[in-house]
Amino acid sequence: MENVNWLGLVSLLLVALLVGPAAFRMNRGGRWLPKVAAWLAVLVGLMFVYQTFGPF
Repeated sequence: MENVNWLGLVSLLLVALLVGPAAFRMNRGGRWLPKVAAWLAVLVGLMFVYQTFGPF
């Protein structure tokens, strides 16, 4: 793994630091699995749209 995308890793870490505390607070009431599945579906959809219509 010689070619590491440092900017991508740092941005992912910063997003996790920003979203993490709110996500943990949201999960206190239980029923967290449908919420996680919905967010994963949104993220996969955004990645698909970016790869299909993005600049690369």
